[in-house]
Amino acid sequence: MNNTKLETIQFHNQSLIVLNHENKPYIAMKPVCENIGLDWAAQLKRIKRHQVLSSGMVMMTTPSKQGLQEYVCLPISMLNGWLFGIDTNRVKPEIRKTLEQYQLECFDVLYHHFMPKVAQQYPNTISVEQQQAIKQAVNERSYRTGEHYQAIYTKFYEHFKIPRYQDLPASKFDEAIQWLGGVHARNGLSDEDWYDLAWLYKVADRMRSQIELVEPALRALDSSFVSAFHSMAIEYKRNLHSAKLIIERETAHITPKNIIDKWNRVLPVIRHH
Repeated sequence: MNNTKLETIQFHNQSLIVLNHENKPYIAMKPVCENIGLDWAAQLKRIKRHQVLSSGMVMMTTPSKQGLQEYVCLPISMLNGWLFGIDTNRVKPEIRKTLEQYQLECFDVLYHHFMPKVAQQYPNTISVEQQQAIKQAVNERSYRTGEHYQAIYTKFYEHFKIPRYQDLPASKFDEAIQWLGGVHARNGLSDEDWYDLAWLYKVADRMRSQIELVEPALRALDSSFVSAFHSMAIEYKRNLHSAKLIIERETAHITPKNIIDKWNRVLPVIRHH
């Protein structure tokens, strides 16, 4: 089948070859396999024995400097299905990362290229879990550098050209985490551990407040406990404030799921300024 309408899409400094047949875009599969590092002969056999993929496969020829070039092509709409059919755990370790990158980013590139209006209205953005990771990375960068959270977010929005971190394209997630400096383990403590510590802070702060209220009455009674209660009211306040800042930082990634979520019982106290 002759076809001279050829287009290339740049992806990771590599070219994806797209040809048009009956007003429908097809992608040349051999260059895709070579870019990823997959064995083309094995993938061609896989396409041919797959009932759905084989029904969409077409052969196309187009002129080039080397003469007519023949391509095995699949409709763009089938590319995702072909990619998802490759188990990343069964490929060579050295190409696994590239394959995973294709499985994420290639969809995004083609989606925006061929359906820009739909992509603009329904962008392929980061998941809720990835949003939490971005928030944690921002908090950790603030802690490491001393930058204010808002200043980091402003730079983040400018760098990735988005109005909110929730609008970050899914294909940019790894780059964003790297740009922020990564996400690190929070001192080996689980969220449950931090919940217990947040509760401990809440209880200790309430006890300190009661001590502060009792101290004037003890003073009026000329009690021998006045000095001790006064010291606890002042010193504990400083210590608790330091603990509060640590707990606030390490729980910044947590968002209560609903109004009765147990975190709603401690987070307002921790995050109150």
